[in-house]
Amino acid sequence: MNIVLIKKNFANRFYWIYPIIISIALVFMLTVASAYSALRFSKRVTESSNSLALRVDALTNTKQINQYAKNTDFSISWDKIAGKKIPSNIKRSIQLVSKKFLQEYRFRTRSLPKNWPLKQGRVSSSYGKRGRRMHKGIDIAAKRGTPIFAVEDGVVVRAKRVRGYGNLVEIKHSDIYSTRYGHNSKNLVKAGDIVKRGQKIALVGSTGRSTGPHVHFEIRQAKVAINPIKYLGSIKNFRLSENIKLSQYVKFK
Repeated sequence: MNIVLIKKNFANRFYWIYPIIISIALVFMLTVASAYSALRFSKRVTESSNSLALRVDALTNTKQINQYAKNTDFSISWDKIAGKKIPSNIKRSIQLVSKKFLQEYRFRTRSLPKNWPLKQGRVSSSYGKRGRRMHKGIDIAAKRGTPIFAVEDGVVVRAKRVRGYGNLVEIKHSDIYSTRYGHNSKNLVKAGDIVKRGQKIALVGSTGRSTGPHVHFEIRQAKVAINPIKYLGSIKNFRLSENIKLSQYVKFK
């Protein structure tokens, strides 16, 4: 009986300690939780700051690029543009094209070389100055309604009526090359279409500034019209999609 009383007294003596232990444990848990929360918040703030800094840098760079583009003169020669933009590691032999290359196709309607805009026709006008005006391509005369073909694979960027050109189809073949086909009686493709070499894209007509049915064919390098003879004369060995510097690859003889 005495032993039982002693156990009760011992338990009663230390009963007041339990609330203190529980309080200390709660304080410790709250402290740890607060520290963890503060650490996560600090990390998020740091990440946000870094993200904001990156955005500011990007905006600054974009502003500088836009300012550079605004102040840059892009009317320089094609040689300078291609020389800096598309360095070519392909070693090729120089292609020679006669300045009189088109003359054999000028006097009568006949079959034209493979991959030309028309399969049959006659070159009625060449590239060069017409008095005070510059003729920026070549004209190939043919009967109204004759099919016009894409000279290479590409994406149609324009297929609509354009002042001077009449019904025009323009195809982008690479970053710097595009071709134009003008005075069409009807366009058979629309902007955004992907076309293949030899695909029918329009029909010969006489719309726009024209005196008779023909296709006006242009080649543009960096948006600058160049003499199509260099391309047409080397069409078997040259592709616009290669972005090769045509002025170095093809020479007149």
